[in-house]
Amino acid sequence: MELSGWDAAAVGAKAVTYATTLGAAGAIYFLAYCGELLQEPQRSRIRRLIGILSLTSALATGAKILLMSATISGDLAGMFDMSFAGMILGAGEGLASGVRMAGLALCALAVTSKHRFHALALVGAALASMSFAGVGHVHGLRPSIVPSVLLCLHLLCAAFWLGALVPLLITARDSRPAQIAAVAARFGKLALGVVAVLLCVGLSLLWMLIRDATPFWSSDYGRLMAAKLFMVAALLGIAGVNKLYLTPRLLQGQSKAFVQFRRTVQAEMVAGALILLITATFTTVTGPPR
Repeated sequence: MELSGWDAAAVGAKAVTYATTLGAAGAIYFLAYCGELLQEPQRSRIRRLIGILSLTSALATGAKILLMSATISGDLAGMFDMSFAGMILGAGEGLASGVRMAGLALCALAVTSKHRFHALALVGAALASMSFAGVGHVHGLRPSIVPSVLLCLHLLCAAFWLGALVPLLITARDSRPAQIAAVAARFGKLALGVVAVLLCVGLSLLWMLIRDATPFWSSDYGRLMAAKLFMVAALLGIAGVNKLYLTPRLLQGQSKAFVQFRRTVQAEMVAGALILLITATFTTVTGPPR
């Protein structure tokens, strides 16, 4: 598989869109279930993070469309050719981007500390997360309704998990030991069910896409999928260390556990970023074999 410079730029913009959208949504979820355990300085930092991620996601969404136009034409002039942009927007990207922008606008309400806006921010987080289901290879399946619903659920779970990592790191750096332990324990308890759903739904979607396993795994799409599964396994391993080994020690107040917890959250962030980059690559420049 060869990538042109425009392909690589489009993949990068899509990866940034994934990371910032799911990050903003996940941070909103995090405040909803762990906000009461935090002090106001930590909540304020997370709210600012939501604002920054929401704005970056909106800009990255626009950049992605321009770069996809350039990919079609193969030159800089294509970025500003409205006929190419119209083709991309008409193929489903327009609806997906519109839903994402609306969701991000509601997500921005989480920046305020006024509780009456937080329910709307949660709705926005869900819309923004699920907007990626508006386009993708699952729409090539017939019927596509069930795969689309599964993909929406997959995205919501991904936002919950991956989007919580930066808020967890903020908490781990800026909070008291007892507070860090309480947040880690609550997140770990909720994440156990969310990750189980994420894996079941993801494997179901993969099964629907595979059809014939031999050409699938020998294709560029299959190899990238295998790399993604490897990184998911690594992420699960790190999360397992946090849940089964570090969290009990955090609750016991062991000082080394707090340092190790910060490091494992950082490792999860790296693994999550690689997963999103791989996903952006195979959803942009290749597709499942038919």
